[in-house]
Amino acid sequence: MSKDFDIADPGLRAMLDIVLNMIVPPSADARMPGAAEVGVPAYLAAEAPDALPVLRQELDELDRRSHERWARGFAELEEVERKTLVGEIRAQAPSFMNRLAMETMACYYQHDRVLAGLGREARPPYPKGYQVASGDLSLLDPVRARGKIYRDAP
Repeated sequence: MSKDFDIADPGLRAMLDIVLNMIVPPSADARMPGAAEVGVPAYLAAEAPDALPVLRQELDELDRRSHERWARGFAELEEVERKTLVGEIRAQAPSFMNRLAMETMACYYQHDRVLAGLGREARPPYPKGYQVASGDLSLLDPVRARGKIYRDAP
């Protein structure tokens, strides 16, 4: 695989979808979608583009180790083999795929299907969906005017 992150690449997308569904698998009753179904790649591109090069390296590492151990690509492995491989890598490098997991959760719990599956209204959680002006830092003036109301930690 090249070092460019091209989500249209079928091999890369298959690997990413598998990893996403390892992070949050779909429910057996199909009430809750897996993480691969909620638009994580688009979310990453828009909200965390700096995570993409690291993600690409991690996916390449999964594929490389998969070929070394089983002579097949990561997407071709059985579920137990995938879990074993990811577990081994995480045992050696505990931060492996942490950023992807965090960004996946941020995206997942904003998705309308997930909110509906959790019995929640599919809307912004606070304040009842009202829009807050982006970048209007004057809203903080009352807080700043209060002054320091905390004590410094020792």
